[in-house]
Amino acid sequence: MNNENAMEPQWGRRRFLRQLLAAAGAVEAARLAATPPRRAWGAAAPPPPPGSPPNKGGDSGITVRPDDPAISAGAVEFPGLITPLLGYVAAPAGGETYPGILLIHDADGLAEHVRDVARRLARVGYVALVPDLLSRQGGTAKVGAVAQVVQAMSRLSVAQFIQDANTAVRYLEDHPLVSKSRVGMLAFGLGGIFSWYLLTQNADLKAAAILYGRVPSSELWPHFSAAILAIYAANDDHDAGDLTDLDAQMKKAGRAWGYKVEPKAGAGFFDDTRKTYVPDAAKDAWKMTLDWYQHNLTA
Repeated sequence: MNNENAMEPQWGRRRFLRQLLAAAGAVEAARLAATPPRRAWGAAAPPPPPGSPPNKGGDSGITVRPDDPAISAGAVEFPGLITPLLGYVAAPAGGETYPGILLIHDADGLAEHVRDVARRLARVGYVALVPDLLSRQGGTAKVGAVAQVVQAMSRLSVAQFIQDANTAVRYLEDHPLVSKSRVGMLAFGLGGIFSWYLLTQNADLKAAAILYGRVPSSELWPHFSAAILAIYAANDDHDAGDLTDLDAQMKKAGRAWGYKVEPKAGAGFFDDTRKTYVPDAAKDAWKMTLDWYQHNLTA
């Protein structure tokens, strides 16, 4: 029998719990329908290229359809240490091998938006796996409404996350279309908070992008090995002083590292199903992320 409590990392535990609850509450408050931005009379917005964040928010969460002929996408189930793990995989339709991306969802669980992000990644040449972090509770859909999902996510332990995420990495590496030596990660919000811990535990993750997931505790900093891109928002809850210190430490250690604070944006700016969606910030973060992978994962 696994003893999860024995595995719980001791780094900044109290601080982590405070961050966890704050992030969960922010997500629940932001789950409102997006308000389309005003557009000048007669000006037609050009259609975004495949895989790009949309020009405006909406309710559907779909920018790349599941039946897009350029990709294959669908739900998966794979063995876990305690229970079977649920998830969603999207891959290019071609028969080559591609880099793999472990996609870590926010506090709202395995929602349509994060499935869409997986399909966007497939559209630009990556195999993306989203593990459902609530698999041990039967999965996001079984847990219930968004408020219940957020509460369940706030109770998730770091030890459990690391167990299930490591299992998901191995499953992704075994995918027939994935180049095992080229696996990265993309994480959002609450998933980003957890993901900093994973980066200290799994050296198979070569490159990571984390969006508005708080600045990690300083006890974690010496243990990173991946190339890490962190994208924050001017109006989220990250500590600017901690970010400055992290930047200095990563540069001093010679790590592959970059960060940006998106202006006029808050936590959740990438999710086009939320009121907090900011198209310009989302498009910029998407381009930065793909450039990061191109330089540190696919090159």
